[in-house]
Amino acid sequence: MTTIKLFESWLQSQLNELGPSGGIDLTKLKAPQEILDRIKEDESINYLYEELKVIIKRNGILFSCTPETAAAIMAVHTVDFNFKDYATPKGAAILNNTTLGTPSIKLMDHPEEPSKVLTTGQFLPDRIEEPADDSMASEYGNIAMFCNNSALLGWCQEEESPCYDLNLDKTTNSLKWQQMPGWNTGWLRLYGTTKTSSAASNQAVKTTTWTVPAEGKTLVKNLPGTMFATGLATLADSKDLDAAIAELTALTADKSTKITRIEIQSSASGDRGVGGVSGYPKGSAAGAFPLGKPYIPKEKTESGNAKLAFDRAATIQSKLTALNVPISVTAMIQDGGDAAQFAKLIVTIEMADKPAQTLTKQELDNLLLKPKTVTNLASTKELTRWALRNYKA
Repeated sequence: MTTIKLFESWLQSQLNELGPSGGIDLTKLKAPQEILDRIKEDESINYLYEELKVIIKRNGILFSCTPETAAAIMAVHTVDFNFKDYATPKGAAILNNTTLGTPSIKLMDHPEEPSKVLTTGQFLPDRIEEPADDSMASEYGNIAMFCNNSALLGWCQEEESPCYDLNLDKTTNSLKWQQMPGWNTGWLRLYGTTKTSSAASNQAVKTTTWTVPAEGKTLVKNLPGTMFATGLATLADSKDLDAAIAELTALTADKSTKITRIEIQSSASGDRGVGGVSGYPKGSAAGAFPLGKPYIPKEKTESGNAKLAFDRAATIQSKLTALNVPISVTAMIQDGGDAAQFAKLIVTIEMADKPAQTLTKQELDNLLLKPKTVTNLASTKELTRWALRNYKA
């Protein structure tokens, strides 16, 4: 029996050394009571703990434990093992992202799952699956979380748990990884997912590009006529449309919601005509279709204005196809000059667990705010590098 136990212990050690696919034990990411006691008792450690906690939160340095637990472990071990900041010896910033070469890594979308990142192996919080496959798709936050978990685990256990050096493969654009020494030699490598500045006020800032009508039901985005040059169907400025699509992409990545329909309303100014010819049906009285009460053409062949309205809608639709959502088009012609030249997106959304239920304005407002952290993570797709240098006394 003893021989079998020894063999099992040896086998497990070999599995753990095979690589990241062997997994790490997240249950060990905890701050023992003696660490918590020292933070309370030692003023210098307490200040370091508070400083680290802010840095971790502000820069999105994710762990499977709380920022408070991570900061506590790091503060005590920083003091115990004489870690000093490499760039600022006075310790003004214990972590810094300037000491490992490039301060950040811009990641690439996965070609089949654009909400995820193209990686070598699939990153999960406790392991990397299929570690040799350079065509895997990983959640953006999981990449940082796995690398940070492994680095912090070394401090929890005071034993060698690898850090990870991440870089893009220049040929495949896949994020590749390399195991590096951990807490007791060289650098402690960590990765941040976002960068923010200190709050300037207590007011919440809503940055969504969408509006929700008072009666709810849909999301609405008004697109300016200036996105198209007068008389043309090609985009002159797509920034408003691109911002709206980025938010819709974040919503489709949230499995709790489903976009069931998008309507494109595309309006051309009939009182300007095309080629000097009115866009309205023959015999229409002047002023019969004022702004807000448009004529709805059925075919683009009806007039130059009808063709313009349909073609502009087709241009917008081509940028929405990646969402894989049913799209309908309503072309319009109305008086109003520049004011009548615009487009509008009307998006219908369902909750996955409440199909066909009409959502209220409050529910839709909450949906727009909910993906903000996810949107920021997914759309920036950039990891910042952070490090501690271990100088043993």
